[in-house]
Amino acid sequence: EISACLVGSEMCIRDRYFKVGYTLTGLILFVALVYMGIGYFIYSTLAKADPGCSLDCENTPSSYQDNSKESDFPFEKYIVDYWESHQYSAGDEDIQIDAWWIPIDRNGPGEAPVVILVHGLRSSKYDSDILLVAAILNQAGFNTLLFDQRDHGMSTIEDGKISIGTKEYRDVIASVDWLVNTQSINPKSIGIYGLSMGAGTAAIAFGLDDRIQAAILDSGFSDLYTIVEEELEREGYPPWLAKGAIWSAFIFGNETLLEPSPKLAFKNHDDRPIFAIHGTSDTRVLPHNTSDMESLATKYGANLTIWLAENAIHSGVKFMYLGDFSNRVVEFFGSNLEGILKDNKE
Repeated sequence: EISACLVGSEMCIRDRYFKVGYTLTGLILFVALVYMGIGYFIYSTLAKADPGCSLDCENTPSSYQDNSKESDFPFEKYIVDYWESHQYSAGDEDIQIDAWWIPIDRNGPGEAPVVILVHGLRSSKYDSDILLVAAILNQAGFNTLLFDQRDHGMSTIEDGKISIGTKEYRDVIASVDWLVNTQSINPKSIGIYGLSMGAGTAAIAFGLDDRIQAAILDSGFSDLYTIVEEELEREGYPPWLAKGAIWSAFIFGNETLLEPSPKLAFKNHDDRPIFAIHGTSDTRVLPHNTSDMESLATKYGANLTIWLAENAIHSGVKFMYLGDFSNRVVEFFGSNLEGILKDNKE
């Protein structure tokens, strides 16, 4: 009886261990599923694209304004007389890019350098911020190319989701292909300007395509995990949910939101210059995202210049410091791109 009791006790203990183990396993799985479910909700909500041109559909390079708020900025001084609409294939099958090509005049690009302009999150080539930069450059004698990234503007809606540059960079490389193959542009004369998410997109493309000779990153970022955390926090979610959102993007959306990284611009710089601009009062993309680039530049020996403009808000440096912004941007591209500038300013 004693032996039977001992055996019974061992079985009882073993059964209890199994029950506790099953319970803990079930609890862990339940917590993981809840975490992933919340992550998927956040991903599907915050990554939702907003294609089209919203309030800006009447904007063109020859006539535009800021339709999001009251503004007395003299946009009419920064317009171009001639531009063309084009569509071309992106880096993925069935993706068509919608673009505006602004040559220095109607006779073509001549020998002038070219700057590709990359808009921001849920924006488009119709946005007054990106059109202003295009006009500043064109008036200074540069050809410019504005295009809608996939799932933005009038380009193809791929999946209705934003990939914070990790797929959109292919649209930039396709734009370089179009310039070289269709417009016979010398790759040594190609630069890129990216704004906000467009800066991240531009940085990735710059790091992967050495035909791009110089890059301006305006109100941008280099660390994708940090920007996901800060975006969650800005939207009222705890930043520790970032991993859940990223995993859900991979599992349910086939999105690798952390790769390729904008850090490639610094790792693969090959001594090509980078100019990073940020307003110190930016609450949309925090200014440390640009100042943090300095450590990357030091680590990889990149040729980086940083301008932190006092009191400027997100994408606001060009408006608050218009003359300084224009001079610095024109000087940067003029010094680092091959070609002959033709002054187009009337």
